[in-house]
Amino acid sequence: EMCRAAQEFGFFVVRNHGLPEEAIDEAFGLSKEFFSQSKEEKQAQCPYARHLNSGLEYFSQVRPSTGTPDQKESLLITAAAGHMDGRWPAKPGNFEERIKDFLRKAHDLGQRILSILEPTACPQVQPGTLAKAHNLWVEGGQCNLRLLHYPPIASPETLPENYWRAGPHTDWSCITLVFQRPGNEGLECAPNPKAAKDSPWLKVDPVPGGIAVNVGDMLGRWSDGRVLSNLHRVRLPSPEECEEPKARYSMVLFMQADKHVPIQCSAETVTAGDYIMGRVRSNWAK
Repeated sequence: EMCRAAQEFGFFVVRNHGLPEEAIDEAFGLSKEFFSQSKEEKQAQCPYARHLNSGLEYFSQVRPSTGTPDQKESLLITAAAGHMDGRWPAKPGNFEERIKDFLRKAHDLGQRILSILEPTACPQVQPGTLAKAHNLWVEGGQCNLRLLHYPPIASPETLPENYWRAGPHTDWSCITLVFQRPGNEGLECAPNPKAAKDSPWLKVDPVPGGIAVNVGDMLGRWSDGRVLSNLHRVRLPSPEECEEPKARYSMVLFMQADKHVPIQCSAETVTAGDYIMGRVRSNWAK
């Protein structure tokens, strides 16, 4: 079922995954406490470095599909040697230690999912290749945990045209693990490209005890298109949801192969590092 969903929709939800709900709840609590600080406090603690893809970004991600900044802020934690030096939040206390523990657990799950998908997506590689290509805190590592905060929007109709909480895009990763909270709806994915042209976008709402997973462009390339890296977006809140405006929080783990790893397929072989940096340059305001 997981492999079929990866081929047809590029999205699926895993349950009974072994990642303790308490660990997810704690990470969401840390995220909410961090984002409750002022913009100046957050930027002072976690200055953004585009060449490291690390630190705090504040309403600065501009999707090529929209040309407008996403209505969010996020803390990017690239799990590579030295990338987070001088960028770990001082508040809340023990943030680095606690988030690293959560990241390790989520990364273990990501490796397991990659191993399940591998025979279908990349039958040409040696067993275990995908899992071994993704490592934490090594030189050249590229796995990235992103904590996201979408501030409350009281009157979405007052925003300029074509604004989104996150504009339509595909991810750069092999796979992405998406952690959501009940009551924080808004994530949607495009229908299968073979569906009728007027087919509606599909809701990817939070599922109690579930983690959404989507295929990214890196695995789409590595697999020669055997699995689908699908467009997705986060819509603005509906008028009903704005009756009591509230923030939206999510966490995503981008499983991105280490920089030196060659993405070998029928297309030109590129390293995972060159691939990611090309995507970073095209998606961030200078």
